[in-house]
Amino acid sequence: PIREMVQATRAYAAGNFDVRMQDADRGDEIGELAAGFNNMADSLAETERQRREFIANISHELKPPMPSTAGYTDGILDGTIPPEKERKYLQIISDESRRLSRLVRRMLDISQIQSQEMKKEDFDLCESMRLALLSMEQKITDRELDVEADIPEEPVMVEGVNDLITQVIYNLLENATKFARAGSTLYLGLAVTNGRAVVSVRNEGDTIPAEEIPLLFERFHKSDKSRSEDKDGVGLGLYIVKTILEQHHEHIAVTSENGLTTFAFTLSLANSLAPQP
Repeated sequence: PIREMVQATRAYAAGNFDVRMQDADRGDEIGELAAGFNNMADSLAETERQRREFIANISHELKPPMPSTAGYTDGILDGTIPPEKERKYLQIISDESRRLSRLVRRMLDISQIQSQEMKKEDFDLCESMRLALLSMEQKITDRELDVEADIPEEPVMVEGVNDLITQVIYNLLENATKFARAGSTLYLGLAVTNGRAVVSVRNEGDTIPAEEIPLLFERFHKSDKSRSEDKDGVGLGLYIVKTILEQHHEHIAVTSENGLTTFAFTLSLANSLAPQP
């Protein structure tokens, strides 16, 4: 057993965390030591998994906002965006830059986000939805989509991490835009039902097969590329949506019938707005 443990430590040092001790069931000190080695290997394997997941996630999350932000900047510099609209797009660039900066800081410790209770805050969900929609403006325009935005004028205050929930909405809008039929209508709406905020994103396109719906939120899962204009996606957007909502202890549902696909997720209202018992 000792020689086996020596070989195992060499394997771990080389990055192979699949090796396990075979004597963990013994009822003596050697068995306890072998069980300890196996627990250590499990922990190292999980750390390595989270490291790889972090690299994939950060690469994916930095990619989408940058082209639109750069596009708005170029539009201002080359005069494509008229002077009277410059302030609007400069504000979008500023908001997106600040949001990305905050998002990167949080994702640098994504393992903590996944394992610890997050520090929630009260924020206006309507404003987050508008920001996500504005950030998607160029992609929506490129797909020649109409937008139906059912967002209340008055603030709807919810509990959560504002930047992460904004990212959820952005990812859902981006996914809906990719798979929407050109020239169709993209819907983004907010309703308060049974004391909870419900955000819905709906597009018109091909119906998602029932057997594929449970797979949509798996990491690196990619739907049939023929249904999407995006050939370079790596299948992380919806996985990140699920991860963020799980950390908020919230739920997301998907329906797809007759060419209409809807993603709807819930959020807790701020304490001042939640129904009192």
